[in-house]
Amino acid sequence: DVPGGAAAYMYNHVMEVQKGYKYLDASPRTLTGKAHRPNYGSDGDYFSKPNREDIIRVIKEMMAE
Repeated sequence: DVPGGAAAYMYNHVMEVQKGYKYLDASPRTLTGKAHRPNYGSDGDYFSKPNREDIIRVIKEMMAE
């Protein structure tokens, strides 16, 4: 999903804005694709979608909470 997309908006609003995560161990994070027009092929996939480095960075931040 992209920032402002339907699923991202609903998840972000319920879990992060309304603090629906209070029964979880850590607050959830929304990791969306970049809001731009992507390149074609593997370059577009790498720079537009969340990649391994992004996911690992967010997981480490959540584990540090």
